[in-house]
Amino acid sequence: MRFLVTRPQPDCRRTADKLRAMGHVADESPLLLFRGAAPEQFDLETVSALAFTSRRAVSVVAAHAQFEVVRKLPVFSVGSKTAATCRESGFANIVSANGDVDDLGQVILQHRDQLQGGAVLYPMARDRAGDLEGFLAEGNVSCVPVVVYEMEQAGELPVDVVQNLRSGAYDGVLVFSKRTAEALILLLKAYGLDHIFSSLSIYSISRQAAKPLSDYMRVHVATAPCEKSLLDLALAEC
Repeated sequence: MRFLVTRPQPDCRRTADKLRAMGHVADESPLLLFRGAAPEQFDLETVSALAFTSRRAVSVVAAHAQFEVVRKLPVFSVGSKTAATCRESGFANIVSANGDVDDLGQVILQHRDQLQGGAVLYPMARDRAGDLEGFLAEGNVSCVPVVVYEMEQAGELPVDVVQNLRSGAYDGVLVFSKRTAEALILLLKAYGLDHIFSSLSIYSISRQAAKPLSDYMRVHVATAPCEKSLLDLALAEC
């Protein structure tokens, strides 16, 4: 079977390689492109902990000039994969939630004793889901959100991908975020591929990610918001 993987690099390559290892063909076409946007200096005067909701934010902070200072602070992670990236990057004191931004906020409030009255520095993407600072404010915990990266929409599709879309070569297109879905719609329209909407098999990691595409076509949604569930669904349906 042939799949189109649309998530950003390096995750795009990792997912594609998993499909290839199972004997399938996987084309890579990241529809969101990473751009670092961290400030030269973080204001750490009142900061006593960090919160991460993405592995990309961890990587940006790990490469920052102030890393040797912040790596000594307690870290709160949204989930196990982000926590693993924190450990690999050199953070030692890590507490992980297992869900979304609200779950992370709840974990931070449960461990407020580690904050010692200080604020939580929240390195984040320019476009993000949830409102961690608002959630923590309700619990009287100060949160300082700082944009450290952004994901820009790709302006074009590879020539071979366009040809494969036009000829109906893909058994499935894998979508991992709402913004990726929005980018896919814009690019399909830009290439005059509106007519394939009804025949394109889309597999989405979540209902939120599927929503923009649901107005145009039927979208298959994974039972759990993780790569394994998405791949299991795509391989079972095709």
